[in-house]
Amino acid sequence: MAKATTANATAAEKDAEKVQAVENTSEAEKAAETANEQTETVKLIYIGPNLPKAMLQCNRIFEGTEEEIDKELSFILEKFPLVKKMLVPTTELAEKKDKVKTAGNVYNKWYSDLKAAALAYAEREQEV
Repeated sequence: MAKATTANATAAEKDAEKVQAVENTSEAEKAAETANEQTETVKLIYIGPNLPKAMLQCNRIFEGTEEEIDKELSFILEKFPLVKKMLVPTTELAEKKDKVKTAGNVYNKWYSDLKAAALAYAEREQEV
């Protein structure tokens, strides 16, 4: 009887080791996927209005990781946070441009809000 109990305990330990190995593998895979996503190069295009003082022009293309693009635009994003929402993948350009032109669409609203903010910013800069 003692032998059967020992055999069951050994089998249970082996099963636990397999589960742990699978869990470790999935965590390692998740870490690798996250690293790949962070280093994945994307091509984004700005579909918003031209910003004052030539800060950012419509149809400007950015290529790099999202972190690199955010860093490059950090000065602009501080003043105009909606710019981030107006950066779209180049593969979706036609679809998103149509949405910008369609009243009642969220992209149209963001465009209008961004344009108003840009005009207000330009007026403040002229006063100074």
